[in-house]
This record gives sequence, structure tokens and C-alpha cells, in this order.
Amino acid sequence: MRIDRASERGNAASWLLALLVIALLIGGWFWLRGNSGSPSNGEPPADDGPPSDEQDGPENGPADPDDEPAEPPALVDEDGRVFSYLPVGDLLPNSGPGLADDTVYRSDILFPTEDAVYLNSQVYRYGGMNGALNGMNGAQCDARNYDYPWQDTFCEKRDRNQPLCPGGGHEGLDIRPHTCAKNTHWAVAVEDARVIDVRRHWVTLQTEDGTLYNYLHLKMDALEVAEGDLVAKGDRIGMISDNFFKSDGTSVPTTTHLHFEMYENYVASPGDDPLFTKVNPYVTLVAAYDRKLRAE
Repeated sequence: MRIDRASERGNAASWLLALLVIALLIGGWFWLRGNSGSPSNGEPPADDGPPSDEQDGPENGPADPDDEPAEPPALVDEDGRVFSYLPVGDLLPNSGPGLADDTVYRSDILFPTEDAVYLNSQVYRYGGMNGALNGMNGAQCDARNYDYPWQDTFCEKRDRNQPLCPGGGHEGLDIRPHTCAKNTHWAVAVEDARVIDVRRHWVTLQTEDGTLYNYLHLKMDALEVAEGDLVAKGDRIGMISDNFFKSDGTSVPTTTHLHFEMYENYVASPGDDPLFTKVNPYVTLVAAYDRKLRAE
């Protein structure tokens, strides 16, 4: 039998062409599957799972500077000066032991003056009788007395002691008015209260729950209140002055300022019996002044 070689060559070529087409089809199928995002082992693509800790995005990417919390705005007074204060108990050198009581005794009182003021020492700063101890020679109206930061003066050394101030004696805080001018700037009631005492150079207010406030060195012959009066928070009490009298009526020189005192129950240590006494109102007044400047 004669073998047709041409026919055999044709059949072989057909088979090769068919195999080539099949190979191309299979390769294309695998290529499409590989680019579909699904692994060949049947697991879900990575994008379907939870985001990686290293994945960039609004939650895990670099923080946008615009999203960072803004610094609270500085508190400025009516003159545009930035309010600042030193820590409670941080007195001038050589001026007394201080008392680092950071209690806010009343969280909703009004500040006791209408205008911006400056808390600092009347005795150990410029114009004070002991100003030279820290090189603060000058006059009462020295501009450096009328600026921030505030400084605590509770338990500043004076000529007497009191229960919370052994070796100290100053039982309140000295508040310089807005300017050095006396009989110009007003002290006001910090709470609704009754005027229970007016004598010599001070006025005492008592709230319904018993807290006492003393206002000293007002212009006593021009007060807006009298003993027995009921006053509302913010009512004028009197003008800040330099009135200061001994028990016999003799005038004692002092600077123009408001001496402010506060009586509350004080507990020195947990478990101790409370002592109703003059407490350090520095932090309480800082909080009240903060609210004042925020117009709250």
C-alpha cells in the first residue's frame, strides 16, 4: 500500500495548529484570572479584608495639620493684654510661706470687680514698704504693678498669724484696680447675699448657705450698700480706695487696692474635721476671671 506523505503532512499541521489554539486559549484564561484580583487559591482579594495598620487613608495615614486640635485662644482683657498667672502658693521671695491650696471653692461666682485688675503684693512690690527686699524700689503707681502675671499673696508675711498661715498672716488676696486712681473702680457682689457687717474699712457679705466674703479698703463714706441690705450678684458694693483704720479710728496708710477674703469650710487632710476659716481664694478667683474675660 502506498502511503500518501502529503496527506500525512497536512494532518500533522492541522493537529499542531489545533494544539496552538488550545494553548493560547488556556494561557489567556490564566492571564485573565491572574489579573482579576482573586488569588488562584480561592481566597478573597486583599482589598476585601480589613485595612492594614500601614495602609494610608484618613484614619491611618499621616495626620492632616488642619485636623489637629487648635490651641485655645489667649484670653485678653479690655486693654488687649494677655491674661496669665503664677501658680497658687508661689509668692515673691522673702515674702512669706504661701499656701498651695488649689481648691475652687465656688465654681459660679462673679469676679469681685467690674474692670480688669492685677493680683500682686502691696507690701513686697514697687511702692510697698518691703519692696527693697527683692530690688523692687519704686512707687505705688509703677506701671510694673499693673500688668500680668497675677501672683498669689495669701499667707504673705505680715504682723500676725492665722490658722492656715503660721509664719504668714495675710488672710486674703490683694487686688490692684485697673489703674492706680483711687475712688474710680468698682467692687461688686460675687453672689446673691446679705450685707451683714459694715465697719471701719470693710464690708461683709454672707450667702444663703453661709459663705462669707470680706471687701476691705473701699471708700467707706460712699458705699452703695448698708448693713442688712440684700444684694444680687454683680451689684456695686463700693469704690476701691485706700481706706484703712485702726479700732480707735486712726487712719493707717496703705495703697489703693481691694483686699478680698473668703470664709469656707477647710479640711486640711482627708478625715479631718472641717474648720470654718478664711481660705485661699486664689484659684477660685482665677477661674472667675477666666469666665469674666470669656464673657460667660
